[in-house]
Amino acid sequence: MPYCTSCGAEYKQGAKFCGECGASTEGDSAAPIRRSSAGAAPGSGSGPEIELWQGKPAGISDRLKGIIRLNTTTYTITSQRIMVKTGLIGKDVEEIELLRVNDFSVDQSIMQRILGIGILTVFSDDASSPQLILRRIRHPQTVKDALRKAVRDEKIANNISYREQI
Repeated sequence: MPYCTSCGAEYKQGAKFCGECGASTEGDSAAPIRRSSAGAAPGSGSGPEIELWQGKPAGISDRLKGIIRLNTTTYTITSQRIMVKTGLIGKDVEEIELLRVNDFSVDQSIMQRILGIGILTVFSDDASSPQLILRRIRHPQTVKDALRKAVRDEKIANNISYREQI
C-alpha cells in the first residue's frame, strides 16, 4: 500500500486524499517513509516520551546532602508527564500527566533569588495530587517556561483545547 508524502500515513490504493491529513494523493508515488508510533501510548497523539529536564533540590542543605549522596529527591519533566521521585531505601514516585496540568506558579524569596533557586508549583485536575510542588529548583522561571511549552505541545498533539464561558 502507498504512503502519504505529507504525513507518512498509509492510504488505500486509488484514494484521492489521505484519510489522516487530507492531503491530495493524486500524482504521488508511494512514499518510502512510514510514520512510526513506537513509544507512543495507544490513542496518544504525541510521539515517544522524551526527557526535557531533570533536577534535584538545590538549597544549601540539599547541596550538603548531595555531597554524602543523601539527596534522593529527583524531579523529571518529560514530553508527557512530570515525576517527583523521593526516598532513600523505598521509592515514592508522584506523577502528573501534562494533559492534566492547568496552571503554574513560581515563588522566590530574596534569599532564593540570590541563590538562583525557587519553588515551582504545578496546579492540575489530577485527583491524587492537584498540586505538585518542586522545591528549591535552579532557574525556576526557565523550568516553568520549558514545562509550559511541553504542556502546550502535548495538548496540541492530543487535540485538547479549552473554552471559557462568559
